[in-house]
This record gives sequence, C-alpha cells and structure tokens, in this order.
Amino acid sequence: MRWLRMALAIAAAAIAVTPAIGAQMAIQDDQLPNMSGAALEQRLDLLQSTGTSITRVDILWGFVAPTRPADASDPGDPAYDWARYDAIITGLRARDITPIVDFAWTPTWGSSSGKRNAAPRTADGAAFAAAIARRYNGTWPDGKGGTLPLVRHIEVWNEPNIATYWYPQCRRQGGRYVLDSARAYSALLAASYAQIKAVSPTAIVIGGVTGPVGESSCNSADSSVGTLTFAKEMVRNRVPLDAWSMHLYPIGSPTQAYFVPSWKTIPQIQSLVDRLSPGAPIYVTENGYHTSYNRYHRYFVSEFQQASWLTQTQAMANRYPRVEVAMWFNLQDNPYWTGGLLRDDLTQKPAWGAFRQATTGQSRPAEWSR
Repeated sequence: MRWLRMALAIAAAAIAVTPAIGAQMAIQDDQLPNMSGAALEQRLDLLQSTGTSITRVDILWGFVAPTRPADASDPGDPAYDWARYDAIITGLRARDITPIVDFAWTPTWGSSSGKRNAAPRTADGAAFAAAIARRYNGTWPDGKGGTLPLVRHIEVWNEPNIATYWYPQCRRQGGRYVLDSARAYSALLAASYAQIKAVSPTAIVIGGVTGPVGESSCNSADSSVGTLTFAKEMVRNRVPLDAWSMHLYPIGSPTQAYFVPSWKTIPQIQSLVDRLSPGAPIYVTENGYHTSYNRYHRYFVSEFQQASWLTQTQAMANRYPRVEVAMWFNLQDNPYWTGGLLRDDLTQKPAWGAFRQATTGQSRPAEWSR
C-alpha cells in the first residue's frame, strides 16, 4: 500500500502544477481609484501578488467629468480629469494585468435627480463610453512621448437592474408600475456599442453587467429587476454586444446553489445571450462569499468555508466553456463588504491561499493579452 500512496501523492503533485484550462480566476480591487503616487504603486504590487492576470476597474463618471464637457466624446476635453485612471491603466500594463473597465455613477450635471444613481441620458452616457474607448485605444498620447495602453474590454455600466446604480427601475403607468430600466439600458448599450466601435474597432463591448437579483417585482420606482427578466427584455430590444457579463453571489455552495442567478443557472443565461449574439462569451465580473454580516449581504460563511467555496467556484466556472472569467470581489474587506481575500487590516484569510493556488499555472488566453 505504501507504493500506492506514493504514486497517488506524485499524481496529485503533477495535477497541482498542470496549467489551468478554462475560466480565468481573477480579482478586483475597488480601492485602486482612491489611490495615487506611491500608495497606488504599492497597491498595484499587492494586486499582482495575488497571481491574477486580469482585473476589473470601475471608472466613476462623475469623478472624471465633474462639469459637463463641451465635446463629451473627446477625451481631451478640458472638463475631463483622467489622471487617476491613466495611472491605474498604465500601472496594470506594466505588471502585465489585463483590465476590464466599466463605467457608472452619473455626474450631477447629467442627473435628472442630482443623484449619482440616476439613469443617464442615452446620448451623454454613450459619448462618455466613446471617450473611454478613444483614450484607451492604444494611440492616445500619454504626455510623456508615448501612448496610453490599449483597453479592449469595456463594460457598459454596472448592475443596471438594481436601483443602487440605475434609477428608476420601474415607472408608473396608469395605476401601476411597469419595468423601464431594461429598455433604457438597452438604448444606452446600443448607442455605446456604435460609438465605442467607431473609435476602437477591436474593442470587446460587454453588456448586461447584471446584479445578483432573482425575481422581479415592479411595485415601486426602486424595485430590483431579476437577471433573467432583464436579459429577456434586452433580447426584445435586440441590442448588440460582444460578451455578456453578470454578477453571482450564490446562497449556498457553488455546486449546490440553484437560485437564479447562480452557477447552476448559467445555461439559462447562455440561451438568452445566444439570441443577442450567438456563442458570445460569458464574463462573471463579480462573485464571492462574505465572511460576516454587513449592509449588503446578510448571508455569510466562515473564513474557511469561503476558501473552500472559492476553490469550488473555479471548478464550477470551468464546467462552462463559454465562461471566460470568474472575477472575485473583493481584494480587501471594508465595513460594507466582507468578501475579501484580505481582512480590513490586510492580514490574509484562508481564501488568499486558495486564490493563489487557483491562479498558479493559469495560462491567460492570447486574445486577453492584446
């Protein structure tokens, strides 16, 4: 039996170093836009140390454009301040980490309510999408004699099916509320798609970006809209996209959770996406498990359970060949979000080791390196 145990140990070691085939395990650090200078460089080094080769960056529209630009599609308009994002994108390129960028938070001048979650006017939002794509199409001067890096993966908005990011979700019609966010978002996605492609033809325009909502209940303006309902409405509007993204925070293990949306329900999403863009890839641009009660998630698990389920997440993502990315959110805990690999004091949870193991030997597809 001793020789059998040795053989099994050798086989296990060989499996451990075999390059991963399937979805890319990646991670987002939402603190990057809050840092600059040496602090940003240190934070980028920390992100790199996770082993990730892909990350996600939230471009906060209201921060970049605090006042209305004269020409919103021109990233050189003096109303724009791109400094923090130029530094992030350049720093990621230096570390060979591919960014997916999304944009959200409507500026005050473009908000009907004065609040950042107000649904943007289609023309304003699409013009900003064009400015992002043009600035990061690989040809824009960096002010130092070179050019800013190419960013190919652009998500249009963040969680447009949740009132936190898109309001109103429903509008009163007669004596009842009816779904409106999917229609309005479809218009933004269609307009953004055209403008992004005009200035960056190789860009991959990502639509959906749906938050983790199961059922829809249009009984007020701030009702949330279920992922499947939102996708079906987008199908009715026949919007263009190159990839679909969504966020998953399952209640239960990745292998057992059946509620929509969860890993088990990926096939339902794929069938709807095929009606928009046959065979389009699926990006899970947020997923994870919290390790304590917090404002946004009442459901939580132990730190060791989080680590175990992170490993299961990779296995579930790899079941679906069209799932190209499984993005863990977030790198570090904060009082409102405790799904990090690191506690708020930067000490490592067990999930840190699980994530490092998941990224060891991971081979990023060539198309993600451009």
